[in-house]
Amino acid sequence: MTEFWNLIVESNTFNFVILVAIFAVLFSKINLPELIIKIKTDIANSIENAKSEKDNAQKMLKDAKKLSKNTEKEVQEMMDNAQATAKNIADSILSNAKQQSKHITDNVERVIKSEEKKLTAELTSETVKKSIDIARDDIINRLENNKDIQNKLIEESIKELDKINL
Repeated sequence: MTEFWNLIVESNTFNFVILVAIFAVLFSKINLPELIIKIKTDIANSIENAKSEKDNAQKMLKDAKKLSKNTEKEVQEMMDNAQATAKNIADSILSNAKQQSKHITDNVERVIKSEEKKLTAELTSETVKKSIDIARDDIINRLENNKDIQNKLIEESIKELDKINL
């Protein structure tokens, strides 16, 4: 009987029958048509999703192309606006600088004129003082050198005093 058992176990037919039996049990437990339908449905859904994603991607590509067409124009407009703004700011700065320069120049000229007047007044004052000193020294020298002038001036002063007393 062991020989018979070895013969059966080693036989391809016996192995095939066992394999068929296993498959039969599996197929009876697994609903193969339902599984195939489920796989078919999953594949169909995947295909539909892929088509939908493809359509979305194409739409996004069209939108991106539209944006890229407008982007160059928008960039150029931004550059033009930036240049215009920069020019306006530069003109404003230049105008302000010119006004400040004129204001500073006017102030400097006013200060210079004021200092000139002050210096002229000081020089005039010094000149007057020197002239008075020179005149005093000259009178003193003349009076000391010429006694007749001194006497004449004294007489004239006395006459003038007499006129006041009357």
